[in-house]
Amino acid sequence: MTEFLTRYPRRVGFMEGFHDFILNEEIQFDHLSLMVKIKKDELINTLLLEGFKRVKFENRKPSQIGNGFAKMLFKPWEIHVRLLDLQQQGLIAIQAEVEISRKYIQHIRSVRAPVIYEIETILKRHKIEYKIWNAKVRDYITSIVDNHQIKLRTPKIPAMRWRFMIIYAGIILAFNAMKLFGII
Repeated sequence: MTEFLTRYPRRVGFMEGFHDFILNEEIQFDHLSLMVKIKKDELINTLLLEGFKRVKFENRKPSQIGNGFAKMLFKPWEIHVRLLDLQQQGLIAIQAEVEISRKYIQHIRSVRAPVIYEIETILKRHKIEYKIWNAKVRDYITSIVDNHQIKLRTPKIPAMRWRFMIIYAGIILAFNAMKLFGII
């Protein structure tokens, strides 16, 4: 298993000229979103072209547009993207996080980290204009001075697929049922 390394803005500048620090403890609250002024269908097509697939089951956020999208990065990590409708001037907010893939049982209690730069790269590649919004300060970020270095470690127990666990549980259940009914 491998670790996932990423960066997240730490000291940022705003339009009014003042700076703010995003503390390490605040990263998990995911205050940053990438704001785009593009049609929803075009953005979805961009994500699909980049290899993202629609997520069937997820914890939906308020104002989320449809289902989220996920893309396998490398075992066991995946990036999960949500599109949020802000109901203002046709803007769509993009929020993303890296987590253990939902294919694995460890997904339920895994470590997660919000990401900006990975989605920013995709938007630049497709020439989609964006701005970074800080929901805590309620202003657009104009400059990023420096970054947090984030290292996500894989769980100590190797990632186990859901299917394997269901088959294993089914075999144990069948074995115990046969014992109960006196077949073995």
